[in-house]
Amino acid sequence: MQQRNKIYFVSDFHFGLSDKDTEEAKERKVVAFLQSVEADAKRVVLLGDIFDFWFEYKVTVPKGFVLFQAQIKKMTSQGIIVDYFIGNHDLWQKNYFEDELGVVIHREKYKRFVFDNKTFVIGHGDGLDNKDIGYKLMDAVFSNHFFWFVFALFPACFSIGIARLWSRGNRKKHRQYDNTDMQKEEPMYKFCENYLKTDNADYFVFGHRHIKQEFSLSDNSKYFNTGAWINDSPYVVFNGESLELKTF
Repeated sequence: MQQRNKIYFVSDFHFGLSDKDTEEAKERKVVAFLQSVEADAKRVVLLGDIFDFWFEYKVTVPKGFVLFQAQIKKMTSQGIIVDYFIGNHDLWQKNYFEDELGVVIHREKYKRFVFDNKTFVIGHGDGLDNKDIGYKLMDAVFSNHFFWFVFALFPACFSIGIARLWSRGNRKKHRQYDNTDMQKEEPMYKFCENYLKTDNADYFVFGHRHIKQEFSLSDNSKYFNTGAWINDSPYVVFNGESLELKTF
């Protein structure tokens, strides 16, 4: 049996973004990727925005993407750890993925891990720019449980429809920014630089920006961004010694 010794990082599937045929093709490719790493993965880290919108009601969740969910359940049943960092598009997670699929949910903006004696700082990547006050205010509202309660009072077909329209409209509004690679001026890169002023880390791994990136921060530290699966299916893999940015 092949040894499971690798950790895979992937983000921004945005399931539900497009028409039915496009989404089904995307789901099949995601499942094919997960199946391809199943033999040697000891951990899979989902870095958020897996769904373009997600909201859990008390007794129901959004329909669709059951092939993806079944593959995740299969992997966790085999002892593969699956982490899910909540993104800004799927922040309304409650306990469905934990209770039904065995996934470990992380609600922090970032979290520190040690894998094979290497230190990682991992997160979705949103909310790391302290200068973006507007985003932080919006995030505070959307993360408020009273807002969740009010949203849940509306019929699912209405509220989910409105939320998806808002998500798609917001994407069009920020399309130019999403396609602009700011290189070392990226807020996430700046966050990494500031983090290293007070602490150490070998690797920083984020998603969110839809632009795959790999930069050296110092002789001993690197920053990776997994980009967006909806663009060209990138991912990052750790083999126990080093990280590599690849495309499926």
